[in-house]
Amino acid sequence: MDPIRYITALLLIGGLLALAIWMLRRFRLGNPDASRSSLKITAHASLGAREKLVVVRFGDKDHLIGVTPGSISHIATADRESSSTEEHRS
Repeated sequence: MDPIRYITALLLIGGLLALAIWMLRRFRLGNPDASRSSLKITAHASLGAREKLVVVRFGDKDHLIGVTPGSISHIATADRESSSTEEHRS
């Protein structure tokens, strides 16, 4: 085979591999329970280089969590209905 066929075959296989990885991530075929999880991160805000606030939805409640390199702290809890109405008012 000539070098052009080798390069073409290599590019084709690389493209198919990239497409397969993209499809696995897009459709979450690698972890089917991820889309049905009752635990979701709904918002986050960076407070510094390694500190942040995270809003985690678990069931029907939103939990505000503070995350630092040394600890994770629960700050507040809000009902899902009240937090969604506050978002619409802002």
